[in-house]
Amino acid sequence: MKSFFHAFNFYAFSFSILLYLLTSSINTKAAEWGLSYLAIGLINFLGCFFYVFSALVFGRMGDRTGFKRNLSSGMIIMAISLVFGFFWAHPIDLVLSAIGMNIFFGFFFPSIEGLLSKSERAEGVDPAATVIRFVLSWSAGNMLGMALGPFLIQRYPIAVFAYGILLSLFGAIHIRYHMKRYGELLPGPYDSRLKESFGKIDLPNIRDYRRVYRVTFLLAGVIYTSGMALFPKLISSTGIPLESVGFLTVGANIGVFLSFIFMSFFRFWVGSPRVSLFIMTAVFVAAITTFFMPETALTFFLSTLFSGATYAVPYTFAIFYGLNSQEDDHGKQGGFHESMVGVIFGVGPLLGGYFLQVWTSLKSMGIMATVLMAVIIVSQMTFIKRISIKR
Repeated sequence: MKSFFHAFNFYAFSFSILLYLLTSSINTKAAEWGLSYLAIGLINFLGCFFYVFSALVFGRMGDRTGFKRNLSSGMIIMAISLVFGFFWAHPIDLVLSAIGMNIFFGFFFPSIEGLLSKSERAEGVDPAATVIRFVLSWSAGNMLGMALGPFLIQRYPIAVFAYGILLSLFGAIHIRYHMKRYGELLPGPYDSRLKESFGKIDLPNIRDYRRVYRVTFLLAGVIYTSGMALFPKLISSTGIPLESVGFLTVGANIGVFLSFIFMSFFRFWVGSPRVSLFIMTAVFVAAITTFFMPETALTFFLSTLFSGATYAVPYTFAIFYGLNSQEDDHGKQGGFHESMVGVIFGVGPLLGGYFLQVWTSLKSMGIMATVLMAVIIVSQMTFIKRISIKR
């Protein structure tokens, strides 16, 4: 196992737990305090505005100043800022926490992505292997964070912030030590299978692939993020206790994780837009179908499960083609990718909040998802036609 994953995959995993502990805690408290769907959407939108800003401004700094130094410094600041969480009492506290959290993670993920992509490539690791191990790491962390967040913030709120503080302090010290010993290198050891080619792509068209799959990821991700932010309030309106909501919404993270496993073992999608469109269409149809089922606990779990797949599949395409760069711009590409993540996590709750404010029903989410799916299919078919002409 150690030759497949290393300490920085662990940081992707453990900080993803923290991200979803905090995100689900903010949305759970907002629901408990009676904020409207639109207000919850606005909190998420405002926070993610700073995520995008941070990803674009700070995410690429590692290319110039070194990823490890920046990560260590950022973790120290995060540890200090998390102390504020012990004093949540009013909605404005949630707003400030959302802003601070998103500034950190908007910087953290591009830095981790850039470090892994650049340093593992230098060790001969195939880019697809880097991407797959990275997404499996953070998606596994997401499952734990989402499942436990609502429960802990309602029962043991101190645990959420204590975990973040201890993790950040440990990470800052360890990464500083790692930097002094290895510089920007990640020396391994790496299993020989990670250095085998996972599939060839048409590099001359790599910019076209990046562009279309980033747009697709943006549109598809709205379905996933709107549910993540707004389902605590929607589910609790059916009589399910808020502290139990996480055990249903974690279906989204399970869907993400299982989709990444599938995409890892079956790599026939690399460089094949038609196959990619078929996979996306299948998961979109499954997700939309659940939105029109009776609103039961099972329905909510299934809708989040398939919504997770609608996010994970285009995410894999976008990050693979984004980080598969021959240029020394891995921090830049990671910053672009994470800025898209920030837009998704901001626009999704805002748009979904509007739909639910107009019609408080799971079916309203289904209508929104249907429109988005139609736009995605049209854009994908246009892309396939354009690529076919170039060939």
